[in-house]
Amino acid sequence: MSNKSPSLLDQAAAFMNCPYLSDLRYLSPYQRCVLAAYLEQVEAERHTLFEWNDALEYLSGCDAEDTASVSKEKLLQALRRI
Repeated sequence: MSNKSPSLLDQAAAFMNCPYLSDLRYLSPYQRCVLAAYLEQVEAERHTLFEWNDALEYLSGCDAEDTASVSKEKLLQALRRI
């Protein structure tokens, strides 16, 4: 049994009831806002910089940032963009 918690992207997919991680890329604008509201409640320090940048790059195509908090904010902005 592993003590490792699910990655940020895995948690996002589970929250959005996506059977596949790749389904996160095809969320409607409303669903993207719901995901942003969920991620807003997650403390940046709870996940690594790599995980925040991975989510940022995967879901928005934006470049990686230098800190988890900046990466999180950029991800939230990208998700809320319609």
